[in-house]
Amino acid sequence: MAALVRDPKGYYGVLGLTPRADTAAIKRAYRSRAKLLHPDRNPSPRAVAEFQFLNEAYRVLSDPEARTLYDRAPLPAAGRVGVPGVGQHGRGRRHGLAGGPTVARTTGMATESPLAPHACQVCGRVTAQPRYLVLHRVRGLGFRTEQRPISGIFCRLHGHRTAVAASLYCWALGWWAIPWGPVRTLQALWRNLPGGQQPAAENHQLLMHQARAFLARGNLPLARALAEQGLGFARTDEQRQHARRILEALADQPRLRPRDQGPWLGTAVLAHLAPLLLLGLLALYVAGPTRVIGAMVTPLVALWSERTDSTQEAISAPRTQGPFTGTTRPAPAESRPPTDAPPTEAPPADPFASTAPPGGTAARPAPGGAKPKEADRPIEAPVIGHLYAVRTSAVVVRSGPGEGYRVLATVSQDTVLMVTELSPDGLWGRVLSARGISGFVPTDSLRPALADAVTR
Repeated sequence: MAALVRDPKGYYGVLGLTPRADTAAIKRAYRSRAKLLHPDRNPSPRAVAEFQFLNEAYRVLSDPEARTLYDRAPLPAAGRVGVPGVGQHGRGRRHGLAGGPTVARTTGMATESPLAPHACQVCGRVTAQPRYLVLHRVRGLGFRTEQRPISGIFCRLHGHRTAVAASLYCWALGWWAIPWGPVRTLQALWRNLPGGQQPAAENHQLLMHQARAFLARGNLPLARALAEQGLGFARTDEQRQHARRILEALADQPRLRPRDQGPWLGTAVLAHLAPLLLLGLLALYVAGPTRVIGAMVTPLVALWSERTDSTQEAISAPRTQGPFTGTTRPAPAESRPPTDAPPTEAPPADPFASTAPPGGTAARPAPGGAKPKEADRPIEAPVIGHLYAVRTSAVVVRSGPGEGYRVLATVSQDTVLMVTELSPDGLWGRVLSARGISGFVPTDSLRPALADAVTR
């Protein structure tokens, strides 16, 4: 258990010292705090009282006889004295933002101190993130509405709890007025949803007072954190200048991360919306879960079916390739030239050796195993997707369907090619060789590939 610090009037606390401090430490602490609390640089409405209290503490503690009498003075029966610089969570008297003097039990002051930190008006705790909140309550009285706002200093926990209580008050009593009851109830609920309204002027004054109070008690990192929060609420140049002046004096102090800040969508917001969720569940129960869920799911299922059908139609639609509009699928059987001779199937010798084209006339081998002459083989239109061989001694592969296009390569006789596209007039076809050569050749230079054709 920590020993009690004898500081009946808070003189050591306002200087941020302990009773063991020597005269030199008292002088240094007084000079550093006098620069910040001087009325010329302190915009607080209680700047004069704060500076006078600082001077009184220095006058007593700098005199050895007066300091001895002060140290021997009895402690007040109502208070426990805390170590300077450590914020203790005691209970203090409730006060407004600009209220009168306060007996700060958390710092062991038995007399009125202008530098006592403000505490939560519900629990009396001194917090690092106090807020001045305005919470709205509306009550409907037939043909008129009665507004009963709540304002004061709250810690984070009791600020949210009071805001939820104000919202529940509106949910229960705010609707029963014609015609403005529902309108003003919704307005109050919307303002209470983020935790109430935070007026900038009042919160700036509150946070800067807290910063000066903790600065006087030697808790410099917390004083810097409060001054940074106060700068966020500053609206005038004078307020910004005062906050920056304190921050410059505390620039070498570590920056504390606020612990009282949580996500906006938390349990407090859900508590605000609890009556609305209960009404939704009640409507679901009365209307029937099956009917309500079916009404919600049916449009989604219809939309999904429509998108699936459109996707299938896009997949099954004919695809175009290259500069032509012809389909890449094989031509229908009725559009192929008739023939009397049945197709002759040959076993595939390699990936590019296949059977004769469907509907085409396959050249039968001559008796004795001799190959038929080129003049005996009929010339027919190539079929996309089938294999053909070069019938001439050589053929030039071009970049486009015509003699004027650039020459890409030259393939020799009996080279097996696969037709991948035909020009609209059927005179040119795009081919692909086993070596990856791709381009256009005249279709009259091709013949159906035979089983014993040499692949090059």
